[in-house]
Amino acid sequence: MKHLLPVILAFLVGCTAHPRYRTGGEESLQKINKSTEKYDTEDFIRLGNIMQGYLGKPYRGASKYEQGLDCSHFVQTVFRRFDNIKLPRMAADQYQAGRDVKYKHLRYGDLVFFKTDRKKVSHVGVYIGDRDFIHVSSSRGVIISSLGETYWAERYVGARRILE
Repeated sequence: MKHLLPVILAFLVGCTAHPRYRTGGEESLQKINKSTEKYDTEDFIRLGNIMQGYLGKPYRGASKYEQGLDCSHFVQTVFRRFDNIKLPRMAADQYQAGRDVKYKHLRYGDLVFFKTDRKKVSHVGVYIGDRDFIHVSSSRGVIISSLGETYWAERYVGARRILE
């Protein structure tokens, strides 16, 4: 009996419910609604692949061997190739397309706009997450930059959602 007591205690302790595993009763199942969005993950991967193909391409006029782009032409071309979405040619006109998006609600594929000349919207890029966006720099061609960089943060004017 003396040897049986530790075995019984170990059994009782082992059978006790551990609070960290309890759920507090029956779990309620949440109804999952199918998204009403037109685009899914595969579409955004395809968009990313299209944009990635332009990385390093020069700014318009930067090379006599390779035709370059400016920022609004880059955005216009990417969205046309992605889903035949027709956007205006100029950044200021693109700023009127789609719907307004607050900074804290930015998501992949949103257009981000800047006033680089301090007067009107004059630059556009595509938001890719983690405060980063892809755009065409006049000195470095198609690159990825951060909205957190002082230069861009001071010139940011807003965003538009084209892909709903």
